[in-house]
Amino acid sequence: MRERIFAAIARRFPTELVGTNRFVAGLWRILFYLFRPQKPFIMRTRHYRLRAHPRKGTLTRVVLRRGCWEARETDFFISQLKPGGFVVDAGANFGHYTLVASNIVGAEGLVVAFEPFPANHALLMENVDLLPTKNVVAEQAGLAATSGALDLIIDEANPGGHSFNPDLIWKQGSKVSVPIYALDDYIRERGINRRLDVLKSDTQGYEWQLISGARKTILRDKPLVLCEVAPKALKAIGDSHEDLLRFFEEAGYSMLMVDRSRDELMPLGYEALKLHLAETGREFEDVIFLPPAGASEARLDGIPDQR
Repeated sequence: MRERIFAAIARRFPTELVGTNRFVAGLWRILFYLFRPQKPFIMRTRHYRLRAHPRKGTLTRVVLRRGCWEARETDFFISQLKPGGFVVDAGANFGHYTLVASNIVGAEGLVVAFEPFPANHALLMENVDLLPTKNVVAEQAGLAATSGALDLIIDEANPGGHSFNPDLIWKQGSKVSVPIYALDDYIRERGINRRLDVLKSDTQGYEWQLISGARKTILRDKPLVLCEVAPKALKAIGDSHEDLLRFFEEAGYSMLMVDRSRDELMPLGYEALKLHLAETGREFEDVIFLPPAGASEARLDGIPDQR
C-alpha cells in the first residue's frame, strides 16, 4: 500500500521542479523519507520521464534526490540539438542524454545509445520505453578502436564506474563479455546515411579508444563532441589525453571545459587544457569540442571570450 501511495504521489508531484525550487525540493525530500519507497516508480524531470530506482546502486537515485543530472552540460547539449538530428550517446547508463536528445530530435531524428553493462542497459531500456517517440536504438555494447568483444569488469562500489580495465575499478566484481564496435564500422554496417551531429562520450578512460574508432566519421561530419576526459584512466590503459587533444586540434576543433568552481563553460586553448589535465587532481573533466564549421554557428550565449 505504501509503495502504491508514493507512486501515485510521484505521478502528480511537480518533480520536474526539484532541481530549481527549494520549497518543492524540500517537500519532495520529506515525502520520500516519510514513505521510504523501495520499488522503482515513474517521475518527471525537466526534460523527460524516467523510472527512478530508490535503492542505492543506480545513478537514477541521484536524479531522484537532485531532480536533474549534469545541469550545466545538459543545458549546453540541448542548445546544440535540432529536430531531425543524429546523436550518438556512448556510455549511456540509465539514458539521461539519450532521453533528452530523443525528445528534441523528434520523429525524423535518430539517437543511438551504447551501454555495455547489462543492468544499466536494462535501466536504459526501461526509460526508452517511456519515450513518446520511438527514435532510439539502444545497443548493449561499447565503443572502442576496433570491433570485437571485451570483458567488462563490474564495479560494485560505483554504478557508473564499470570498465574494461581492472586498474580503474574501485571494488572489482564479476566480468561479463560484451560486444564492442568501432563507431565507423557500426555506422557503415548499419547503413546509417546521416550526418552525425552530436557525439557524447562517458567511457571511463576509453575516450581515446572510442575517438580512434570514430576518426572517419568525426573528420567527415565534424560533430559536436561532449567528452568526459579522465587523464589517469587514460594513462592506465596506455593512452594519453595529449593524443586525444591533438586529434581535435589538428581537426580544427576548439575546446571548452566545464569550470565547476564557477559553474560555467570556459574556453581553453590546446596547451592550457593539456597542462590543466596533466596537473588536475580531479578524476575527470568534462570537455566540449566545438567543430570548426559549427563553432561560429553554435549558440554560445554566456560563455566568456577566450583569454
